[in-house]
Amino acid sequence: MCDACSRPIRCDIIYKEKGKMASFLYIAGGVLVSFAVTVIITLLRRYRRTHYEIPARDVSKGHRWCKTEMFSRPTYCNISGESIIHGAFCDSCGICIEARLIKQANKTFPCKSLASKEDTVKHVWIHGNLPLCSRCCICNEACGVLPQLSGFRCCWCMRCVHENCKSKLSVDCDLGRYKTMIVPPNCIQLKWVGFKGRKHLVVGNVRQPLIKDWSPVIIVGNRKSGNNDGEHILQTFRGIFNPAQVLDLHDLKPECGLEWCHLLPDVKCRVLVCGGDGSIGWVLSAIDNLKLKNPPYVGVLPLGTGNDLSRVLGWGIGYTGDVDVTHILDQLQHAQPVQLDRWKVEVVKETPFGLPRRKKVLVMNAYASIGVDALLAFNFHRDRKRQPFLFSSRMINKFWYFTYGTKDVMERECKNLHKKIKVELDGVPITLPELEGVVVLNINSWAAGCQPWSLGGGGDGTESKFNDGVLEVMGVYSSFHMAQMQVGLADPLRLGRARKVKILLQNGSAPVQVDGEPWEQKPGEITITFHNQATMLADLNK
Repeated sequence: MCDACSRPIRCDIIYKEKGKMASFLYIAGGVLVSFAVTVIITLLRRYRRTHYEIPARDVSKGHRWCKTEMFSRPTYCNISGESIIHGAFCDSCGICIEARLIKQANKTFPCKSLASKEDTVKHVWIHGNLPLCSRCCICNEACGVLPQLSGFRCCWCMRCVHENCKSKLSVDCDLGRYKTMIVPPNCIQLKWVGFKGRKHLVVGNVRQPLIKDWSPVIIVGNRKSGNNDGEHILQTFRGIFNPAQVLDLHDLKPECGLEWCHLLPDVKCRVLVCGGDGSIGWVLSAIDNLKLKNPPYVGVLPLGTGNDLSRVLGWGIGYTGDVDVTHILDQLQHAQPVQLDRWKVEVVKETPFGLPRRKKVLVMNAYASIGVDALLAFNFHRDRKRQPFLFSSRMINKFWYFTYGTKDVMERECKNLHKKIKVELDGVPITLPELEGVVVLNINSWAAGCQPWSLGGGGDGTESKFNDGVLEVMGVYSSFHMAQMQVGLADPLRLGRARKVKILLQNGSAPVQVDGEPWEQKPGEITITFHNQATMLADLNK
C-alpha cells in the first residue's frame, strides 16, 4: 500500500521498470567494454608498428639443428666418433651428430651463447670436423687431417688448434679477424617478453665493446632466396657471427634487424642484405619508415635474378651454390660508403564521374618502365606465382625471360604504345616515335647487366650516375630491340635526362613495373620525383 494515498502498489510495473534499467545498463556496459577493447587494440597495433624486437634463441633448450642428407666433407659424429654421411649439425656452433643422438647432444654439449654475464669472451672449442686445409694457429701445421675427430675449432674466432697446442692459447677469445663486425655475447643482455604461454627472449640491451673501429654487421636475408641458397648463407653467417645478428626475412620484418640501430644509437651499424633488388628496396624503405637518427650503411650479397643494383655498387652479378662468405666479409671490410638516389613514384588512377582520384606511392631505387619491358616482368611474376616450382634457379629464370621475350617478338602486345602515353621531362612534353616501351633509369644497369646509356653513340656524352639527382629516360622499339641491346648490337632510343618525369596513360591499360615489381596500370598519371638518398656500401675499386 502507498502511505500517501492508501492505494495498492503494482509490482509488475516496478519489475518492468527495473528490467528496462537493467537492459540499459547491460547495453551501456557492453558498449563501454567494446570501446575500451577497441582502444586497447588500436594502441597495441600502434605500439607494434613503432616498436620492434630482436628475437633471441633460448640456448638452454638445445642447439639450432639443421638436418642434411649428405655432409659436404668427411664428417664424424661428435658423440660416437664414428664417420657419418648424413645427420644433423648446429649452424651456430658447428657440432655434427647422428640424427638419433640429437637429444643426447643437447644435454652433452652447450651451444654458442648469444649473451653472457662474463667480463670477457671465452673460447668455445668444438672437437673435430675442421674446415678442409685447416692449419694450427700455434704451430702452423696441418690440423684436423686424421680420419677421426681431431683438432679443435673455436666457433667465435674460427681459430684451429691441435689438442697438444690448445694449452698454449689464452682462455680469452679476441673474436678473430672479424671482431669489428661481431657483437660479443658479454655485451648483450636478454630479457623475457610476452604473456604466459607466449613468452620469448629478445635482445634487451647492448653496450659497445672496447674494440677499435667496431661497426657491427647485421645480416638480413630470406632463406627462400636464390633457389634456397639463402638458407645455406644464413646458416654460415650464424656460425661466424653472434646468431642474434642474423635475421630471416621469411619470418621477420627488416625493422626487427634495424632495432640494433636503436640499441646502439652512437655506433654506425652495417646491414648486409642477402637477396635481390626487391629485398634491398624493402630494407631501404624500412630505414626510411623508422626515421633512424644514425641510419646504417647497407651492403649487398646478391641472390636475385637481375641484381642490377648490386652490379653498379660492385658486389657482383650474383651467387649460386657454395658461397665463400669470408670473401664477402673481406669485401665488406674494404667497402666505401656512397650515396644512392631514391625516387618517389606517384601513381594516380583516373576515376569516373569526377570522384577523388586514388593514389599509390612507391619508391624506386634502380629503374621503372612502362610497356614491353614491364610486360616481360609481369608475365614472369604471374607465372611464378602460379607454378613456383618451375622457377627454381637464376639460370632457369633467365630462360623464362628469354621465352617471354621471344613470344612477344611475334605477338607485340605493346604495339603502338606511343599512341597511349604522353611523356614530360621536367615539364616539357616530348614527341615519341613509334615504340613499345619507355624506361626510366636511376642506375646504368638494366635487364640483368645491360648498360644502355653507355652503348654506342648518339648521346650528349653525359655519364649516367646513381647519385647525381638526374634520371635517364630511354625508349624501346620492341622486345627484339631489348635483346639486341643486351648483346651490344643496338643503341637505346635516348629520350633525355630529367629531374622530374611524368607519364600520362590515356587510352587503355599498359604493364608497368618499378624495381621489378609489375602490375597492370589503368589510365592515369605516373610522376617520378626525387625522394632522398640512401647510404650504401660499394666496392668500386675492383
